[in-house]
Amino acid sequence: MSNGKSIYWFLGASYGANDDQTERFTEEGIWQNGDDNKYHDNVKKIKAGDKIAIKSVYTQTYNLPFDNDGKMASVMDIKAIGEVTENLNDGINLKVKWDTDFSKKTWYFYTYRPRIWKVTADNPEKIALIDFAFNNVKQEFDLFLPSKAITNSDLEAPSMNKSIELPPLNSILYGPPGTGKTFNTVKLAVDAVDPYFAQKVENDQDLRATYKEYYEELKQDGQIRFLTFHQSFGYEEFVEGLKASSDNGSISYDVEDGVFKQIVIEATKYRTFQESTTQHSFDSCWEAFCAELAESEFVEVPMSKVSFKVIDFNDKRIFFEKQGGSKDHTLSINTLRAIFNGEREYKSGLGVYYRPLVSYLKGLVSATESNNIERKNFVLIIDEINRGNISKIFGELITLIEPSKRLGNDEKLDTVLPYSGDVFSIPDNLYIIGTMNTADRSLAMMDTALRRRFDFIEMMPQPELFKGKEVKGIDLELLLKTMNKRIEVLYDREHTLGHAFLIPVLDALNSDDNAEEKAFSELKNTFKNKIIPLLEEYFFEDWNKIRLVLGDNRKEKSELEQYIFVKSKSEKYNDIFGENHGLETYEDTKKTFTLADFNTQDSAWNDPIAYQAIYDDTLLKSIEKISDDAGEDTASSAQ
Repeated sequence: MSNGKSIYWFLGASYGANDDQTERFTEEGIWQNGDDNKYHDNVKKIKAGDKIAIKSVYTQTYNLPFDNDGKMASVMDIKAIGEVTENLNDGINLKVKWDTDFSKKTWYFYTYRPRIWKVTADNPEKIALIDFAFNNVKQEFDLFLPSKAITNSDLEAPSMNKSIELPPLNSILYGPPGTGKTFNTVKLAVDAVDPYFAQKVENDQDLRATYKEYYEELKQDGQIRFLTFHQSFGYEEFVEGLKASSDNGSISYDVEDGVFKQIVIEATKYRTFQESTTQHSFDSCWEAFCAELAESEFVEVPMSKVSFKVIDFNDKRIFFEKQGGSKDHTLSINTLRAIFNGEREYKSGLGVYYRPLVSYLKGLVSATESNNIERKNFVLIIDEINRGNISKIFGELITLIEPSKRLGNDEKLDTVLPYSGDVFSIPDNLYIIGTMNTADRSLAMMDTALRRRFDFIEMMPQPELFKGKEVKGIDLELLLKTMNKRIEVLYDREHTLGHAFLIPVLDALNSDDNAEEKAFSELKNTFKNKIIPLLEEYFFEDWNKIRLVLGDNRKEKSELEQYIFVKSKSEKYNDIFGENHGLETYEDTKKTFTLADFNTQDSAWNDPIAYQAIYDDTLLKSIEKISDDAGEDTASSAQ
């Protein structure tokens, strides 16, 4: 059976939703990494003699070979196994001797979605997987069912005895800049697609990197899509619209699906489990049709009583001639594909030509048996959702996104789209996650219709993350907490500073070499490149308020001047312009401000005491006392 010293690799062979390379790999005796510059270092670790298997991971709820109480299970198809004969050390190519007698088999629970998975026989679950894939040993489900606890390691399967709580179908993460909205959006999206992933990685040391890696995989597979709202973004880009195209001077208009409609169509395909069926492939039928048209002047497509001739096509349109009519009629290839796949009904107008053409295409190539379709969850992430005109973008669909109105519920609603005439509804396996920077626009200004249909998840600064962390005596928790308290008084809580600004400081502090010096340098750069520019934006360059946030108003005495970040100076108008300047003002002096130079050696930015003084008033008083005592001693000596 499995050798505890041997190394086994379970590798993906699909770098897109429908791009399975397994057959090519086995025929050519190779395995190749994708061309996305990912996993190169991991591929280089694979050695000649290592055993590899091609895997494909998905989820399944129905027709499981065991009783899982109606819950979703993680499933992994093992498509091929072999032995590495050579690693070309380019991070991409392996030469492999594949087992030609191997037949695809299916494994349950203990899975890993990303492309590269290294497995060694060091626990019962790994041993069971290796023996199943490479030694033809049957899987014992009792090891993985809820009655058994599973040790979580190396991102493998979770213990199934923990309850899984899915995120809301519609949610918006909102808060000031730097409060972790980006990572939490990634985490929420991944957890929606794969509810068990959080359990799989709960003990992972670099959780952020692990989630980000999986997130990128799911984006590539099309289960997660990302877009950003802006002021000119509209219904046409989001749902559907007409797009003009020109061919030899002839203008035509096609209905083009927007980002939201595209993912709704895809999610609807995977909303429920579907047994394998015999069906036609549009791509195969279209390829055969193109070959037929290339060999003749036209292809005649029969209708119920008459026929029409297809005479040409380009990448978007089909040009046809009606019987006894002109040759300037066109059909959209995208619409033809949608009708062919049952995604669209077209009963009027040009529908009389689309339907016969679909029938003609299906007569060219034999139908083939498809795989089972398992339920999958999809996620649409809308970044900066508050920047778009919600009523304009969502249109009539704002009601359809409500959980109770989704396809799959008793109260489900649908609508007829204005351009395509499609009957449209939103499935219950599509999650919508928005992000909102409250510093850009107040939550109170959000569209009321949106507020009623989304769960709002507040993301506020967490100074407690830095509890007990000091850089050259600077308490990071008190530093952030004090500045935010002042910003909240001077502005509001929606414009506070997020904890993410100080995370690089914390990372530097946790590094091995010269950690404190690196952390202090990172702190200075954070103020220079992020905090000060953000405060300038918040207060519209009202430098007096910035001084209050930094506590500079408490450093006016001469002995404290060296710790001032923003110096103020009052000058009379007459001293600036001379007499008879003719300025009509209510005052005769003007206060100007100077930001301390970040690059000067004796600058306040290079003195840890200046940062401590932001939150520690007693430190300033002790410095004043030392200065006063020294002055008294000097006076006594002079007497």
